[in-house]
Amino acid sequence: MIRPSRALFPLLATALLAAGCSDDTPSNAPVAKPVDPTAATDAAPEPAIDAGPAAAPLYRELRDFLVACDNGRHCEAIGVADDARFGLTLRLARDAGPDGAQRLHLGTYDGRMDAATLQLDGQASEPLRSLPWRSDVDTGALVLDDPAAIAHFIATVRNGARLSTGAGNARTDVSLSGLAAALLLVDEQQQRLDTPGAWARPGERSEAAVPPSPSLPRLPPAPAPQPSLTGEEVRTFADRVRETQAERLRALDCDAPRDAYDIRRHDDAHTLDADHVLVFVACYSGACQTSSVAFRVARDDGAGAPLELPAPPGLAAVAPDQGFAMLTNAGYVPATGTLSHLAKGRGLGDCGEAATWRYDGQAFHLASYSALRRCGGAAPGDWPSLWRTAD
Repeated sequence: MIRPSRALFPLLATALLAAGCSDDTPSNAPVAKPVDPTAATDAAPEPAIDAGPAAAPLYRELRDFLVACDNGRHCEAIGVADDARFGLTLRLARDAGPDGAQRLHLGTYDGRMDAATLQLDGQASEPLRSLPWRSDVDTGALVLDDPAAIAHFIATVRNGARLSTGAGNARTDVSLSGLAAALLLVDEQQQRLDTPGAWARPGERSEAAVPPSPSLPRLPPAPAPQPSLTGEEVRTFADRVRETQAERLRALDCDAPRDAYDIRRHDDAHTLDADHVLVFVACYSGACQTSSVAFRVARDDGAGAPLELPAPPGLAAVAPDQGFAMLTNAGYVPATGTLSHLAKGRGLGDCGEAATWRYDGQAFHLASYSALRRCGGAAPGDWPSLWRTAD
């Protein structure tokens, strides 16, 4: 079953950020080596491969496409503009394993799609229009779930330059440059090259050679929730941190409280455990989006230290290399020990990143991470998954 890429975290706030974000640096995350096709025979089927531990996530841009695979080898090949315009977004998603569910999603930021207007390189394409498309009830996007139909779509467009829909001023398109390379990378990452179901290079190698989704990490339980802080306690802890961590806040160029605008109104604090408090000190604040520095503070003497939060491994080109020294729209739910971060690349929400962590009484563990660095009109918050857990 296809896992949704949209980051649906109950405590992530809706926010605006005018500045765009784009990172074209290719990821150094390792890619699974393709299996030698000469090893396949017409004899007995190959035994199923053990799933093994969680895989290394991957995020890589290939011309006008990007490939995002999480630690469970759920992969997406996404064609989306990177110039802030509103074109089509083409997403091909696939779960790991020999029978991993597939989905093709073709949509725009704010409009309903009509398969009858599909064109390939400016020409009407009956092979595309006749596919068994269904319309997504929420977004109006065109969707294919049938593997045979998706394979037919790929065969039809893989050598094309642009896929478009509509006419006149309503016409939108997506570049197909990089599609073939993106599909090949997905096949490599999921170790399905030269099998009948491969997207880029199908062959006769047994589907049994494709490993299932690897085991995902499990999170330790959260500590029993403690009584909530009063408003006065929140202010006391936040002011204490501002005083003791003033040098660090200056080094981060955080806004200082001013008479015209007191940024301290965005400070917050929550009980972590019997001995510690989590304090968010607001650093910057925009129209509806605030970035904060998080501290773990001792209840007895108010001594605090910056929170250390792990990032997904192997994703230096995508995840912050400073280990999330700053959190945007930070939130914490003591009942579940869940800390969240949501940063839109711009107010539309078509690009950005989201993450959650769980506190176990001693440290925070990464629970989820999703990101999309190309701002070209994808659905709001619909960013591909790069890390998930079994919980």
